[in-house]
Amino acid sequence: MSLLRFGADPFDNILRLQRALTRSLDQPFFGLGSTPSGRGVYPALNIFEEDSGDAIVLKAEVPGMDREKLEVEAVGNRLSIAGEREIPSPEGEFRYHRRERQAGEFRRVFRLPYEVDRDKAEASYRDGILTVRLEKAAAAKPRQIVVKS
Repeated sequence: MSLLRFGADPFDNILRLQRALTRSLDQPFFGLGSTPSGRGVYPALNIFEEDSGDAIVLKAEVPGMDREKLEVEAVGNRLSIAGEREIPSPEGEFRYHRRERQAGEFRRVFRLPYEVDRDKAEASYRDGILTVRLEKAAAAKPRQIVVKS
C-alpha cells in the first residue's frame, strides 16, 4: 500500500505512519532481532477476563526460567512482562542437529481493555507457568447512578 496518495491530506499520512510504527513497536521481539520466520513468539500466553468481569488474567509459558529473572509491571491499562531465559550449552565439543529453544532477553507489552489496580495485582510462578491476576481499577468498574426527579 502506498503511503502517499494524490490529493490525500499530508497530516492523515503522518498519523497513519505513526499508527503503523506504534503497531510495529508493540510487536514482540525475542533477543535483538525480530522472531525468525516459522518460530513462535516467546513466551506463548493467553490473556482472558474472569467470568465476574472484575479481573484480567495472564498465563504465560516460561518453562525453565528462574522466578527471580521475571519482571511484571502494570501501569494504567498496560501490562508488560520481561525476563531472561538461559539455556546452558552441553559440555565439551558438540554440534546441534536441531535447535528450537531460544535463549536471551524478552519483553512483551500488552494494552488491556481497562485500567487495573496495581495494588491488588498478584503474580505466581508454578510448573513453568507465570500467572498474573489484575483487578479492575475502581474507576473502570460500572457504577449505578441514581436518577433523581
